[in-house]
Amino acid sequence: MRIGGILDISTIDFPGKLCSVVFLTGCPFRCPYCHNHQLINSEGNRVSPKDIASELSKNYLIDGVCITGGEPTMQSDLPDLVKEIKNLGLCVKVDTNGYYPENLEFLLDYVDYVAVDFKTSPQKYGDLTGREDAWTKVRRSLEILGFSGVEWEIRTTVVPGIVWKDEVYKIHSAIEDLGLKPSRIVLQQFNNENPLKQSLRSINPPSKQEILELAKMFGNRSGIYVRCSEGEFEV
Repeated sequence: MRIGGILDISTIDFPGKLCSVVFLTGCPFRCPYCHNHQLINSEGNRVSPKDIASELSKNYLIDGVCITGGEPTMQSDLPDLVKEIKNLGLCVKVDTNGYYPENLEFLLDYVDYVAVDFKTSPQKYGDLTGREDAWTKVRRSLEILGFSGVEWEIRTTVVPGIVWKDEVYKIHSAIEDLGLKPSRIVLQQFNNENPLKQSLRSINPPSKQEILELAKMFGNRSGIYVRCSEGEFEV
């Protein structure tokens, strides 16, 4: 499989776990604010799932592995990697943009946690991602997760002027309309250091207080979090 690298230790990428992070390459989306865009078209290094698991087995500090990207579910041997990691006795979390619902559904018998990006309002999904069929596929992934029994979360990156008040309101409305009950909904701060669209570097990231204000749109629903440079906070 195509791998971009491994982060040995993370305390923020897998709720309740000390984990390693495996970065896989390739992504069908072209979100302008993407901060991992070096992975989008990269071939990365060709490494077998067994060899990746062997490397992870040397880390005695972790109790989980987060597989992220890029978009992990576009790689056909992702299930093999997940199984190899599970054989080590480690929990597995997968981050996904939801564009490959059939691949995601196949994984759900093996993973412990899924984080799915809810990029923007349904009406703007095609424009933001560069894929006209994006919302149809992401909605299907959300529905699959909703009935899966697997612990999961929704993440939205808040970008002033792009994914902002109107978009967050419509995201909340879509979550309600679909009857979704994720364990967590995370509003995370846009990082302007090196976005795919370089002109976005001039946009200041929203403050913690601004994101907290947006989080109020979700009412008294539990499990709402704000993630920013100051840390992660439950609302």
